[in-house]
Amino acid sequence: MSIRQDLDKLNKKEAFSLHMPGHKGVRLKTDTTEISLTDNLLHPCGSIKELEKSIAHIYDVKKAYIGTNGSTGLLMSSLLYAGKGKKVLLPRSSHQSIYKGIIDQGQEPIYLRNKIDSLGIARPIPAKDYLEHMGKIDTAIFNNPTYEGYMEDYALLKPFLKDKLSILDGAHGSHLYYIHNQTNNWMSLQIHSFHKTLGAMNQGAVMLSNLEDDFREYANFYQTTSPSFPILLSIEDSIREMMTTKVDKRLSEIDHLKKEISKIRGFHVIDNDDPLKILLIIDKNISVKVVVEWLEEKRGVFFELSTDKYLLGILSFYDTQGNYDWFLKSLKMASRNFKMSNDFVCDKDAYAGVGVEEQYIPTMKLLPGEAFFGEKKAVSIRESKGFVSGVLYSHYPPGAPLLVPGEIIDDYVIENMLNWKGDYTGCDEIKDDIIFVIK
Repeated sequence: MSIRQDLDKLNKKEAFSLHMPGHKGVRLKTDTTEISLTDNLLHPCGSIKELEKSIAHIYDVKKAYIGTNGSTGLLMSSLLYAGKGKKVLLPRSSHQSIYKGIIDQGQEPIYLRNKIDSLGIARPIPAKDYLEHMGKIDTAIFNNPTYEGYMEDYALLKPFLKDKLSILDGAHGSHLYYIHNQTNNWMSLQIHSFHKTLGAMNQGAVMLSNLEDDFREYANFYQTTSPSFPILLSIEDSIREMMTTKVDKRLSEIDHLKKEISKIRGFHVIDNDDPLKILLIIDKNISVKVVVEWLEEKRGVFFELSTDKYLLGILSFYDTQGNYDWFLKSLKMASRNFKMSNDFVCDKDAYAGVGVEEQYIPTMKLLPGEAFFGEKKAVSIRESKGFVSGVLYSHYPPGAPLLVPGEIIDDYVIENMLNWKGDYTGCDEIKDDIIFVIK
């Protein structure tokens, strides 16, 4: 029995709902709750359990656990499993949900500095950078693929992680199995957002586990007790739909799209490792912001992210050739409208190179959990130098932190906060030139 069959049976049989949700099906027929004809995500024994078994088989892992609180809830649950006070090795560019888990569990972060490339993108941490820390840590966290679509193979670390917990933040990599890339599926726990690059609704995520332990009680810790059946159904549907998707054909179409874009004057696609991520640079004499606003207003084209140096788009197996044709026509119109040229910030091929500088990390004075739960006060950003941060400030998207609780505020932090005020939306958004610090 599938989730869809459960819901179809319920909709045919139910004459009067005397249970949640209060809209009683008016909003959405599939939005129901745990009753006799449906399974229970917190303790599945029917259709949800069968779906989890199917996912585990497809992704070649021991077990799978579905979440309807996105990768955020499952990443935090993985750190709950890691245990209180443990030493956690992680890229500094890790998502804010990982930091929230570290804060919650009173853990000690040990940072790996990302290399920052010419576009300001944090590149993946090389496997060799992890090796020197193996004797000092309990848990290692990996981010693959990155938000911008760069990947790293960590297979050489497998022998060194046998007695440690390895956690893969693969939030942007749920599609990798289907493009024949499972290089890191040996890790203890792997978290994937099925809504980012597959066909699930927002908040649909899956934890893949190679642990002998049952992870259910940990997965449930940050799971709502009213899980969304529409989200569960969308995960099931996306798995079924991918089984009939002609992936190689779609990848060929995507490759052709990227080549055609780079033929348009003033636009160039930067190479990365994930075919579903499209990185664009434009004529350096034209404001990225102005082009983005024009594309949104005139052509209804919206990107995932735009910075002053590049644009990031997320493609999908659900895109159509009609979408691609519209996109290409829109870029050609923009090129003509702004009289663009192939005058890029530097030689376009140089962007394929390695990082040019190391990521900046402020000095840590207190553990993140000690600072976050400490007594705080508000001070002006301009007068905050020397104070210890009391909260997490993340530039979102993608959610990597500028400042973590327990770190000393310095001139670099102050300058960046003032430059990007309003964009940092971690546990507290920067507003009115105020930052929360330890008293």
